[in-house]
Amino acid sequence: MKNKTEAIALSKARADLYRFLGNLYIMEVDIEQLDSLKKMSFPEVSGDDDADMDLKDGYALMKKYIDNMTEDDIDDLAADFAKIFLAAGDATGRAAFPYESVYVDKRHQVGGSTEMQMKALYLERGWEPDPNTYRTMYDNIGLILEYMGIICDEIADAYENDDEAKAKELLNEQKKFVKKHITNWVYSFTADVTKYAERDFYKGVALVTNGFIKKDTEFLKEGEKAWGIE
Repeated sequence: MKNKTEAIALSKARADLYRFLGNLYIMEVDIEQLDSLKKMSFPEVSGDDDADMDLKDGYALMKKYIDNMTEDDIDDLAADFAKIFLAAGDATGRAAFPYESVYVDKRHQVGGSTEMQMKALYLERGWEPDPNTYRTMYDNIGLILEYMGIICDEIADAYENDDEAKAKELLNEQKKFVKKHITNWVYSFTADVTKYAERDFYKGVALVTNGFIKKDTEFLKEGEKAWGIE
């Protein structure tokens, strides 16, 4: 990392994107969030590797959908959310259920030891998800991404306090966490999101998730050059 300022900025940017994506998986887009999305400047991606293309295509799908969306379309997008993540309206009960346990459990059951592992990690860090905001299981993808955001905040604080050793310790913790609780299932999950989504918005969210996780995984393995920082 070139300098302290750059390290802090990157940590905060990573936290913001983890939380942005996590929130989109936790709850439907409401009118307030729609207004924020319409004002958002979607990043321009210039690279051409797989991760860059996922980010580029994903942001394009999200932006086009949001630009053409009105408040009258809120219910339609909410219905798509319910269909994708809750199997609403699908007699077969098939969906992209947003829980790690569904994808890693041999019987594809929700909860169990996987959820308890996540709960233990949250409590160990002294973080209890607000039940009014996160009305879901502990291994929901939204909570898992929020957890990564929390650690990114801690990394930024470590750099603020000139504690590079602590920052490196936290980055190593993230590296292990991503391998154990994200990349072991998230790409299968986002493939299902794309499969069940009827509207391009959530197809875009899935692609951005893919691209970001790929980029961030490389960052945690190789350092700043994975984000184009030399």
